[in-house]
Amino acid sequence: MDDSTPKTDKTPVTILIELSPENHHSLLKRASESSPVYFRLQNAVKTESNTILVPCAHDEAEMLLQVAKHFCEEAVAPIEAAIKEPKPV
Repeated sequence: MDDSTPKTDKTPVTILIELSPENHHSLLKRASESSPVYFRLQNAVKTESNTILVPCAHDEAEMLLQVAKHFCEEAVAPIEAAIKEPKPV
């Protein structure tokens, strides 16, 4: 048996969180600069429709959700929705 073969068929996914510029700014102010969440927020992409897209891994999305629950209640719903509908890479 080849131990180098992955034992799972799970496809990696990316959580794509869509935030308003105001919510993005609020979360960025609250995230620790040493946190992976801060890195993801800092490298988010502004769309033509004036929203901010934050691609991240599931664990980062969960961390961002916790920050939102404490400091930016308006961002909770879009983060939860993105976690429920991850995109295959």
